[in-house]
Amino acid sequence: MVFAGVLAVVVGAVAVFKGAATPRNEALAKREHIMESLGISIAKLRPQCKVLVLSNPFTKTTGYLNEISQFERAGLHGLRKGLGSLPVTVVFPEIRPQFFTDRQSIILPPNCRTPLSFVIEPGSLDSLADAHPECNVIVSLIGLPVGTDQLKIWGEKDPRSFAMLMPDLSVLEPPAKAVEDFQRGKLLAAVAEDNKTKDALIITRDNVAAVLETQPIALGY
Repeated sequence: MVFAGVLAVVVGAVAVFKGAATPRNEALAKREHIMESLGISIAKLRPQCKVLVLSNPFTKTTGYLNEISQFERAGLHGLRKGLGSLPVTVVFPEIRPQFFTDRQSIILPPNCRTPLSFVIEPGSLDSLADAHPECNVIVSLIGLPVGTDQLKIWGEKDPRSFAMLMPDLSVLEPPAKAVEDFQRGKLLAAVAEDNKTKDALIITRDNVAAVLETQPIALGY
């Protein structure tokens, strides 16, 4: 699918947990809840960590009451609640120049759940991580950009880990690669919606194989 109307798709992606008939306040509460669950998991797995949050760069130009901004704030509030006293720094990855100059060149695969993966400049993650070396857990609210597996921060020698909201790990290629990245600690935790309970589903190295077998969509496969 050609990325026509790409900004509308990107903005619409914030409402993954918002059904068409669901009141906005209920959807915002759900976003806060699932991110609080992720924060609690991170705090248990990395009790002394400092967290760098990759936030949606489009929120910098939207109004306070805009839907995309409301969902972003709800997620951040939930994350901070879950993390407790652990320090949090919020940053905004760069947008690829093509988004502004040649949007038709940005191609989204069918059923893409993290359109920002195709809009974010991958190298900006390395730059942001280098600018905040004290942060050893990186939480992405916007997925992983295509090309993440080629970044310095994704390499074996870099000690930092990632945690994810509703990830689409198909950008890392086959499911076996996702399992490998969880097992080596590069992927610390992810949160998705459980297909059965509709509650937060926390995914770690301990259950990633089972999740991929029973509900692979939770990780974007």
